[in-house]
Amino acid sequence: MKLSIKQAFLLSAIAMAASNNLLVHADDTADAAAAAAAATTAEDDSAAEVKVQEAIEVVADTTTSDEADAAKECTADEDCIAPPAEEEEIAVPPVVEEEQVEEEQAEATTTTTKEEEDPSCPSRPHVIRCAAKYLDTNQNGQLEKSELETAMNAVPWILRSLLNIIGSVDAIMKKCDADGDGAIDIDVDMKATDKTCLATCFKRKAFKRLFFPDCTE
Repeated sequence: MKLSIKQAFLLSAIAMAASNNLLVHADDTADAAAAAAAATTAEDDSAAEVKVQEAIEVVADTTTSDEADAAKECTADEDCIAPPAEEEEIAVPPVVEEEQVEEEQAEATTTTTKEEEDPSCPSRPHVIRCAAKYLDTNQNGQLEKSELETAMNAVPWILRSLLNIIGSVDAIMKKCDADGDGAIDIDVDMKATDKTCLATCFKRKAFKRLFFPDCTE
């Protein structure tokens, strides 16, 4: 069947209109789908935000609860209280006893005396201390006549000439035994006879040379 030009044109317009309607419907469908997807995404995002906020609130509540519990425990338990800082101990120097000071001073004086002894003129206290150590054999604090005789007999012959300087045992006893009891007391008699017994450097030097040349008392 042959169509006229008018009929063909009409059919073409109808076909074109139908095609446009399909395109419009397709666009509307796409727009609706996009809008629905956007709405779903927005709902999902909103729901996610709500869940995140709820999680934050739960964590905050838990932390607050833990802090409150810890505060209660610290209030009930004294161990939670930090111990006070220890005070630094100040070293206190030991108290030196007066007797100890006196002993140290006496030792220092003795040491000084020993160091200052003149070999050419030994001091009388030095010679007396040496006599007490080397001649008082029984250590009774006295130089007895027998002890002096023993010491003189032990003098080497080469030094016996020095005995003439200090004199005999009887001469020594006469000059040094103040109370005449036959013994020279190291403390009492020696103090009482400081003008007659071992009174000169010459006799003290000879006395030391004869009986205790190496004494350092």
